[in-house]
Amino acid sequence: YGEDDEADDDDDDEEVNIPQGAINAFLGYDTGDVGEKLAGNVSLTNDQIYGEMKERVLDTAGGFVELVGSDKDGDEIREEEKPKPYVPPTTVPDSDLTAGEVVLLVLDALLHNDVPTKNRGVEILFGYSSEGSQIKNEVGLTPQEYTDFLKETEYKVLFNHQDVSIDKGDYSFDGKKAFFTARLKNGPKPLDVVSVNFILSTKGNDEDDVWLIDSMLIRPSSMRRRRRR
Repeated sequence: YGEDDEADDDDDDEEVNIPQGAINAFLGYDTGDVGEKLAGNVSLTNDQIYGEMKERVLDTAGGFVELVGSDKDGDEIREEEKPKPYVPPTTVPDSDLTAGEVVLLVLDALLHNDVPTKNRGVEILFGYSSEGSQIKNEVGLTPQEYTDFLKETEYKVLFNHQDVSIDKGDYSFDGKKAFFTARLKNGPKPLDVVSVNFILSTKGNDEDDVWLIDSMLIRPSSMRRRRRR
């Protein structure tokens, strides 16, 4: 191959940057230490993905507007971009929220962790954690202990980031599992981005059923560097 071909190959390598956790989630298993292996067939066709996304996500979660584009004029977009004061949720968990909205709500709560009270954001994360999550299986774990743990690891970005976007959002065929990848912008450079992989579940489609988080995984920085090479 010539130099131009090698350069093209390098560019292709940079563009293909799929988190392993998201791949595992889509295939229906988790190779990490959090949670048990997922049950059921979560393979989806393109039509099924589009249908689920349109019905369950795109019509309700504002964070996914980039996936479908926008017909709004510049003035309206600039008005929506103005920062709004954070208001913590009063109902936790809330059965009115879609899986994607739960992801955005929890990330926003962690960013404002001490509003209105100390570690309220982590308390909200606890409230949206499923019985099969690591949080619920750590007997006696307190919000303060979990906050201290997160802040000592690369998960500290959950408390300090500038922007959030949803990179992927998929649902299982039966509609009881959801797999989302959120991208947290944590610096001025294009590569100052951290991917957070969420797996959520719900017991059914009744009005009182809620989406809860089974796992929330950040890909190690060493893996991100290898994928960019």
